[in-house]
Amino acid sequence: MTSAIPNIQNLTLDNNFSNSSFKNISKEDISGTGYIPSVFELKNDQLLKVMDALDKSGLIPENLIESETKFFYENLGIDDTYFSNESIDNIVSNILSIYSAKIDSKINNNTSIHFKKISIDKHHAVYFETGNSNSFEKEIDDEFLDIQNSYYRVESFNSILPSNEKIKCHFVYKCDYSLKNNKSNNEFDLISDKTFSNISTNHTKSLYSEVLSDLSKTEGIVIKHYTVSETGELRIIIGYKKGSSHRYNSALSTLVDYYGVNLKKKYVENFSNDFTIISMYLDNINKEKFEPGLTTLQLTKDASLLYCIPDNKFYDKFESGIWSIQECIYAHCGVIFATHFLNRLGPEFQSLKDILLDSKNVNPKNIELISKIKDRFNSETFSESYIIETFNNNSKLIQQLFKNFVDTHYVSSSIVKTLSYQKYSKINGIENDEQFEKSLNDISNDGYQTVLKVLYSFNKSILKTNFFITSKIALSFRLNSSTFLPKSEYSNTPFGMFFVVGSEFRGFHIRFRDVARGGIRIVLSRSNDAYLKNMRSMFDENYNLASTQQRKNKDIPEGGSKGVILINPGSAQLKQKECFTKYIDSLLDLLIVDPSKEKIVDLYNKPEMLFMGPDENTAGFVDWATLHAKKRGSPFNFPWKAFFTGKSPTIGGIPHDEYGMTTLSVRAFTEGVYSKLNINDWSKINKLQMGGGDGDLGSNEIKLSGNETYVGIVDGFGCIVDENGIDKNELLRLANNRFGNNKFDISKLSSKGYAIMVDDKDIKLPNGKIINSGIQFRNNFHLKLQEIYPPNFINLWTPCGGRPNSIDVTTVHSLINEKTGKSIIPIIIEGANLFITQAAKYILEDAGAIVFKDASANKGGVTSSSMEVLAALSFDDAEFEKNMCMDSNTKILPEFYKNYVKEVQSIIIKNAQNEFNMLWKLKDETNKSFADLSDELSVAINKLADELSSSKELWEDDIDFRTIVLEDALPSLLLKEIGLENILKRVPEAYLKAIFATKLASEFVYTRGIDPNPAKFLEFVSSLKRRV
Repeated sequence: MTSAIPNIQNLTLDNNFSNSSFKNISKEDISGTGYIPSVFELKNDQLLKVMDALDKSGLIPENLIESETKFFYENLGIDDTYFSNESIDNIVSNILSIYSAKIDSKINNNTSIHFKKISIDKHHAVYFETGNSNSFEKEIDDEFLDIQNSYYRVESFNSILPSNEKIKCHFVYKCDYSLKNNKSNNEFDLISDKTFSNISTNHTKSLYSEVLSDLSKTEGIVIKHYTVSETGELRIIIGYKKGSSHRYNSALSTLVDYYGVNLKKKYVENFSNDFTIISMYLDNINKEKFEPGLTTLQLTKDASLLYCIPDNKFYDKFESGIWSIQECIYAHCGVIFATHFLNRLGPEFQSLKDILLDSKNVNPKNIELISKIKDRFNSETFSESYIIETFNNNSKLIQQLFKNFVDTHYVSSSIVKTLSYQKYSKINGIENDEQFEKSLNDISNDGYQTVLKVLYSFNKSILKTNFFITSKIALSFRLNSSTFLPKSEYSNTPFGMFFVVGSEFRGFHIRFRDVARGGIRIVLSRSNDAYLKNMRSMFDENYNLASTQQRKNKDIPEGGSKGVILINPGSAQLKQKECFTKYIDSLLDLLIVDPSKEKIVDLYNKPEMLFMGPDENTAGFVDWATLHAKKRGSPFNFPWKAFFTGKSPTIGGIPHDEYGMTTLSVRAFTEGVYSKLNINDWSKINKLQMGGGDGDLGSNEIKLSGNETYVGIVDGFGCIVDENGIDKNELLRLANNRFGNNKFDISKLSSKGYAIMVDDKDIKLPNGKIINSGIQFRNNFHLKLQEIYPPNFINLWTPCGGRPNSIDVTTVHSLINEKTGKSIIPIIIEGANLFITQAAKYILEDAGAIVFKDASANKGGVTSSSMEVLAALSFDDAEFEKNMCMDSNTKILPEFYKNYVKEVQSIIIKNAQNEFNMLWKLKDETNKSFADLSDELSVAINKLADELSSSKELWEDDIDFRTIVLEDALPSLLLKEIGLENILKRVPEAYLKAIFATKLASEFVYTRGIDPNPAKFLEFVSSLKRRV
């Protein structure tokens, strides 16, 4: 933020523009509108012609024609630009419409005037309204300003009628740029609308240029302001990315009204490089009550908060002046929190759970029955609308809880206190549990009490937030989840949790260790119903994915984490990059200590670092996230190189898909089964695969599958089936080009083959059956295998894509032969995360299938990512660029990089083989299911690693042993290039301890088994020392 300039040539106050934007300016430049006064010399002649036309129309009494015409020309504050560009007929039409609105309001005993006129081609629109409503401005936002790839400018003028009522005039014009599609050219006049360029003064262009320049350096909003010394007029100029904040223009007018400030004029200018600038000209009509400087401070702070969530769930309370925008947005976040964490189940559910699961040999169906009852309770008890009703009907308590939030997290200067802070200081907040319980006792509705308890738990869980810093683009909260997650439902309490709320999305980030890594996924919804379903399952899916990641990360120093972003239904579904940007930037607000930003209250009070990677719908945004972290964090020693994995090779990333990292571990398990079952001729394996050539896992599975015979492949585009075997060369073409099934050449199919895409309808199969809906056929394909294929036909199923829980206890019967009770597929290697539920795995294994779960089979990707993080932490910036970054011009990779990738691949295969062999051995010894053994093995490694990482004796007291373990654990190429001494200096100690502990724990379990016998472990340590 530019430091404030208290006074420039005695002309301005509270000015936060740079000196350069106020060079060589005159008093007239400052006091003027910023637009070149347009003098329409023929205005009087035009007025007379308008009056004649009105007279001819006969629609206004003759004695009122002159007064109505002059009222339009002189009392509404309309600039001469309008009159010089408008036709006589249009002016007459507008005057007649206003007059008609007056008559209509008089007939209906209503003093309000509401009139609008939009040209047929939508190149121009005019709106007039009286009173405090901003309904027309909302319409202007919806119809013009917020439409993607549609550019308009708006001029708004507010005037006072003889009746002392305010009238607002809005003129909307379609932009006309000098250079079409000029997204990258920053020369001001070329990116400006022609009219704006012609009528704006050089000083305005200078101010706007500074705002545009600042916008190019940030992902957020830019707010500039100054006060004209002579008149006291406040000018606030706000810049932001076009379309990044829904209904922001109208919300700003509501904000100004809330603080009793008179908005005289407002201009909205859109530029062809996709930035919007809004200028507001304000008179502080409450200047005796509020100091002008405080008004500026409050409006700019609230304008920033409003940008994050302008169209919130309590906007009507803000619009009517009942709640401030801060209270509304706090309550908005509280509703979302309550929607996910309202404990709806109660003691009765826990009793039922204890009864159904009270056995060592629990029926798998009972496990999922409990899960489904929980889902039903969650969706059918306290709805979001009920939570909003609770907040609305307990307004005073919501304000008291917000005061509690303010008292905890707002850093108040002893010198400057905002208007809102002065207001809240007069409210009696909730100071402790006793006060809250006393307030609850005044509420007779038990449901309301339950909801409000959750809001209070939200307050108590917040360790830090960016709510009160000025420059933010979404709201983030670091939570202590132990205060609200019931242990009975979530047995493993996350180490850390973030909650993020933006105008188009909500998001979580969960991690199970301090040092943890996992992907960030965006969840999209095809319909409102799908959105509601995704919303209900969002947190549990995030928690389960992070738990799976924790188990999967057993071989690496990072624990498991996951981030999920759920995008709102409707047009927001098209704003994936914008939502991801806001999510990441708001998390960085809480991770980076930036002295240029306002200080936040940090109750956690420890440094935090998140390691992230790509996941569903986010792979294309990883480079941006890495470079954004560099821009924001590199001056403050933030380890930006390690922030995201999966980035492009030009910035040191190791792409999983290009090198098949995840698939290497999946294939190690598949080929391990072949070896154990003595299957040598892979061509006899009839294979079904979910996930096609357009995906990472799907494409690499095809490439590494040897001569296995594909009989079915299903992806997002549709299904390909061929009992005679799908043409392998055609599948390789799809995989090599990352094409989906929609690009398959159907001429390559045999007489028993067919391809059905999701948009297909009424397709006849080779056997004569008609498929009415392609999308239904695709969605239910995995449940109809006994109808699609002959008996005992598929030998191997590799799910490489698909939604979690696609196979559960209610659908798993479709994979069981009713007559024999046997699984129709003997080998299932779960590549996709959580595709088959744990209970369904039990049933399949009981039916004779060999099933290896995701946490074991697809861990190769996380190993690659961990090695990428380690290299980023070990090299300094210059070494990193030299050894890990592809030349962006020649596309040549460094030799170190190429060799490092090969070493990573060999580590992945070795780790997967170690786990497979131990699981097979344990299965022979215990006869337990692979599903349980996989979990037990992961828990054994993670538990031992956690204990070892906190062991002072092994880490500090035996340096020689520590060195032995680290030299064995670290990639040999890194040791050779950098040396252990430099690695120890550069890599955070917590990370090194995790490497040390994980190496010991995993090697012990893979060689000695899952029995945590201390004597066994001591013997193991001794053997390591003897080996060296």
